[in-house]
Amino acid sequence: MSRSNRNGFSLIEVLVIFAIIAILFALALPATRRVHGAAARMKCSNNLKQLMLGAHSYADNHSTTSQSAERPTATDSLLPTGCFGPGKSPDERLSWAAALLPHLEQDDLFKKLDVEKGYAANLTAIQAPVKTFLCAGSQESSTNPTLTNYVALSGIGLGAAEQPAGTAGNGFMGYDRRTSFTMIKDGTSNTIALIETRAGLGPWARGGPSTVRGFDPADAPPVGDGRPFGEHGGGANVAMADGSVRFVSGKVAPHNLAAAITIAGGEPFDLD
Repeated sequence: MSRSNRNGFSLIEVLVIFAIIAILFALALPATRRVHGAAARMKCSNNLKQLMLGAHSYADNHSTTSQSAERPTATDSLLPTGCFGPGKSPDERLSWAAALLPHLEQDDLFKKLDVEKGYAANLTAIQAPVKTFLCAGSQESSTNPTLTNYVALSGIGLGAAEQPAGTAGNGFMGYDRRTSFTMIKDGTSNTIALIETRAGLGPWARGGPSTVRGFDPADAPPVGDGRPFGEHGGGANVAMADGSVRFVSGKVAPHNLAAAITIAGGEPFDLD
């Protein structure tokens, strides 16, 4: 009597196995994306912290003595201007991000810059990638390392960066406006300094709207020609002037965001 041995799988069994694998993959994919998204958001938060540490370090090394009735011989720590160096327009000049390089452990790169010349004259030097200026969740982080996802907020109105000190609605930084921490009357923990953006990205070394933008509450949520909300789904990381970082929902009321952007408006706001 002959006996037949069964080897391998039947077609139905193979199909069942593939179906199970497909189901498991479908179940695992959202979780994997959430993990990657959380990791990118954390790296982005760390980038903003590093940038603000650099800004504070810069301010500590650039101070001036001011006089007033309340503070006869006070020393103010000065933040960088939004752009510096020669150029007929802000986007022909170098940016605050370039000024921070020595305070971001990028001394060698800073030494390659000719700060007596504008942005175009430094194109060769700025091709080196600086990961601190790019959000890990940005598609551009691997395709164009000269861009930045982070902009300084100049205040209320798309032309706020050009307003002089003392103008109502001023924000953390203007093109040629130098801000000191004592000018932030709303409190450094209550003032947004930097925000991430995903559209209209520009080079980190370039002055102008590539790195400094105003906020128009009537046209929320764009900040200048870029939108602050998007890379992490549902909101954006923001750096406060004290160096802390928080996540702000994309559904935040425009007037609340505007109140948090001004440095001396005294407006109440809720970013939660």
